[in-house]
Amino acid sequence: MDKIKPLMEANEFEDKVCSGKLTRRQAHKVLASAGVGTAMATSMPGMARADGSDLVMFTWGGYDDAAFAQDYVREYGSPPTYTLFSDQAEAMAKIRAGFEVDVVFPCSSKIGLWYDAGIVEPVDVSMISHWDDVIEPLKHVPGANTADGQPLWVPEDFGATAIIVNTELAPEYADPEMWSWSIFFDEKYAGRLAMFDAVEDHFNLFAIYAGIDFTDMNDEQIETVANLVRESLPNMRLLTSDTTSMTQALFSGEVVASAAWNGMMLTASGEMDATGTQGKYIWMNPKEGALTWVCGLTIDPRTKERGTYEQAHALLDAYISPESQYYELTEWGYGVSNKKVYDMEGITEEYLQSIGLSSDIEAYLASGKFSVHQNRYGEIVNLYEQILAGM
Repeated sequence: MDKIKPLMEANEFEDKVCSGKLTRRQAHKVLASAGVGTAMATSMPGMARADGSDLVMFTWGGYDDAAFAQDYVREYGSPPTYTLFSDQAEAMAKIRAGFEVDVVFPCSSKIGLWYDAGIVEPVDVSMISHWDDVIEPLKHVPGANTADGQPLWVPEDFGATAIIVNTELAPEYADPEMWSWSIFFDEKYAGRLAMFDAVEDHFNLFAIYAGIDFTDMNDEQIETVANLVRESLPNMRLLTSDTTSMTQALFSGEVVASAAWNGMMLTASGEMDATGTQGKYIWMNPKEGALTWVCGLTIDPRTKERGTYEQAHALLDAYISPESQYYELTEWGYGVSNKKVYDMEGITEEYLQSIGLSSDIEAYLASGKFSVHQNRYGEIVNLYEQILAGM
């Protein structure tokens, strides 16, 4: 009796494993046809490791919440290993210095830059079961695809940077005619304001206030914005990226108004419900424009050689599952990319507007100044750091 012929020859098998063209499940099938058990499969060069914690995700603080990766944990038995960053400049510098990661979570302002730097690569969307459910405009935000149309990431969430104001302490700002970034220069509230301590927010928000295109500033415009940043500093009670500190300062009255992301408004809504003070905190969409953004998950080019290519895609898929995305929209307050979520319980236009969102995603992103990479970014980062250092 002839031996059963393997599904492919050994050399071909090894080439496909090492190049990442063969998934772990496919490899197991081939090995089984040759009489090799799955225990040996995980020791093959370049094979995806079976334990979920072997995958390293480099992400924003909070996105290590176990609720985001439930499908991944069900498949691999444990969550990935998380390492956190607080801003994208820090994250990029760390990766370029040799820090090994598998999955990263950049935003629209930096995804193209990271690709040009060689620290991320296009995603294989054929491995993303929820890809067809991603809201179409989010797939095509500026900088999110290669020149030949390959997606550089899986869009995960979106939102805006605007302002939350305590109308009991600053009643004049309940009037929409007053909604402006100028509140950060209102001497009446000096020392009682809060701002994010990142170029993508602090510097760019004041460029919007000045009517300057922050993506392409000349020397004079950069200096104009730098002077606004300097002028604002004495008015700030808090300069931080810790949204918990910012919301707590709002609730205590220590801060009258704060730059804010949508999730902070969800927290404020919960506070108003708990205390019966509806209308105390409002989402102030400045007349000069909010800063709108999209963030997403992508992979490090070295996942194939490390054997985590399939696992990395499984994690991306888990983060945009309806289950995970519903959790983010209802518990975190950010817009999400999976269109199925908007048909789920409690997701009404009224709810979305209460946290500064909208079901018309394309119009929403266009309503503000969209966050994309700015020319001369390195110079501006250095200048901003010098300003904060008092130079």
